[in-house]
Amino acid sequence: MKRLIGFTGAVGLIAAALTFAPAPGALAADPRNRGLEKAIAGRFDADGEGQVARAFRAAVQAGMAERQALSLVEVGVEGGFDAVELARVLTLAAQLELQHLPPASFAAKLEEGVAKRVAPERVLQAAERRALMLSRANSLLNAVVLAGLDVRDRDELLPDVAAALESDRESGEIRGILVDSISAGEGIGEIRRKLFP
Repeated sequence: MKRLIGFTGAVGLIAAALTFAPAPGALAADPRNRGLEKAIAGRFDADGEGQVARAFRAAVQAGMAERQALSLVEVGVEGGFDAVELARVLTLAAQLELQHLPPASFAAKLEEGVAKRVAPERVLQAAERRALMLSRANSLLNAVVLAGLDVRDRDELLPDVAAALESDRESGEIRGILVDSISAGEGIGEIRRKLFP
């Protein structure tokens, strides 16, 4: 029987990946990470660079494309994140990958905060909340599937359900909308209008 990893359970796996990742300085010896090396060069001390490099590798090992992980690093650097904050971003992205949740809306939340020049800690709080809501939205959609309904456009619907949860709508209300709409054969456009009246 396949065991699913919960959002918080993924933290242990990420911590293990960070613990057993190559030491700082190994980054320069790995030609596949030249983009990462360039993005963080001179931004952090050696320990900080090592921490970011380990978190980057963990995200890639979790299934994130190197280009996606590098994009998150670049956004964090642009936003003035320190090494600890940047490692947190990569760890959250890795957790989403381990749960097979799309990191695009998580990345969009980061990009939005950085574009608005919001303080890194506040951007991280918003991104962490989005990651948590994606996990909750996934559970909600799973419950709808377990009720015997076919959820079409699941990947497209997931960020919408997360955004509805983020706006403090009750889970039961959202589940009711999903069940009624899917049972009636409504498409994603109709579901969105009901989620965001």
